Amino acid sequence: MLYLSRLIHAPIVDADGVRLGTVGDVAVDLRDPLPRVTGLCMRTDRSRVALIPRDAVESLASQQVRLRVARRFLQPRPLQPDEMLLGDILDTQVVDTDGLKVVRVNDLQLSHANGEVRLVAADVGTLGLLRRLSLDRVVQRLVRLVGRTLPDKVIPWKMVATFSGPLTPVRLSISRERLREIHPADLGQLMEDLDRDERVEVMTALGHEAAAETLAEAEPEVQTDVMKSLPSDLAADILEEMSPDDATDVLTDLPPARAEKLINLMAPEEAQDVKELLKYPEGTAGSVMTTEFVALPDGLTAEQTLQRLRHLAPGAEQIYYFYVEDAAHRLVGVLPLRALIVAPPDQRIAEIMTHRVVTLTAEDDLETVGAALTRYDLLALPVVDANGRLIGVVTVDDVMEVVLRKGRRRVPPRFRRRAKPRTSRSESVAP
Repeated sequence: MLYLSRLIHAPIVDADGVRLGTVGDVAVDLRDPLPRVTGLCMRTDRSRVALIPRDAVESLASQQVRLRVARRFLQPRPLQPDEMLLGDILDTQVVDTDGLKVVRVNDLQLSHANGEVRLVAADVGTLGLLRRLSLDRVVQRLVRLVGRTLPDKVIPWKMVATFSGPLTPVRLSISRERLREIHPADLGQLMEDLDRDERVEVMTALGHEAAAETLAEAEPEVQTDVMKSLPSDLAADILEEMSPDDATDVLTDLPPARAEKLINLMAPEEAQDVKELLKYPEGTAGSVMTTEFVALPDGLTAEQTLQRLRHLAPGAEQIYYFYVEDAAHRLVGVLPLRALIVAPPDQRIAEIMTHRVVTLTAEDDLETVGAALTRYDLLALPVVDANGRLIGVVTVDDVMEVVLRKGRRRVPPRFRRRAKPRTSRSESVAP
């Protein structure tokens, strides 16, 4: 096993045995999953020279690098766009896509395979750092004296996503593929450990939809930092892919001028949804509700409803409940997904929907919202205006943070159990 730290400074001799200099760095081809060594940068007494091609190297070892040709036949070349120097990775932060954490690279492992030398792993442990300081053997001996060992801590290169240093299209492509394997919730948490430039690289490497999902899972301060740093057009594109309530949360924490600029760059429909939600005070149901829900006319049959849902449901944030409206667009019932699935095709949904519905107003505080969701064990609650028209839906994840932060709470009087159930629509529950 070769280590970059030991290969650097190794003497380079030509085919005649003449010492030409030392290894200053190693170049690899980024297009391979395990990057292939393509050349060596040689350092002389005067300066670093151009890249020595890999095919001019006969043997590669930490003790010595021997060339196939004499110095007079050596033909150095410049670094190619698909290549990078491994020295640029040392001391940078990378993402361990398997362990789901951000780590710092202390050394790099190389391995001989089928006549090639490839980058196989990143050393992120203390031993890698000691090796670079030429202290690893001494420390290992001292540790063994007390009956212990200092283990290697390496990450297979296939599990590494790099973000620091100069970007190339190939490098960005590799990072994108590896990031797609990480759940947005995990990637959003990882963003906390990245600096501003690295966060921008993550958002750039992901597609708009994946970037939106990741940003929605990040902490508010991370969201703000990213939206301040991204190019305005890209930031607006990402906001368009977010649910209206998530986009509103992000925009609320931005400076007003920045928020207004991004809203103006968004598509008119998405921008209008956000503008409507921004009207509601923070900490109310209106401020956390989504305008992406499925509303159905009460005259449909079960089969007609299923046909319509095939077109509507993909754009909704949740499809556990469908909301049924009358001709005046007033909320008259809730249709649970299970009830729709088991209903006869020709049965009208007005006959199978739940008529007694727990509703919220946009002005209800989050204490009330959380109490209603937990009291009735619901996944979502509709928000209606003064005329009973559906204007939004609050899902359980929208208030989960509040519920967990405040723990068990007193149930507000509005949602306390009574001896006799109330008959008004706003104080009844969908089973």
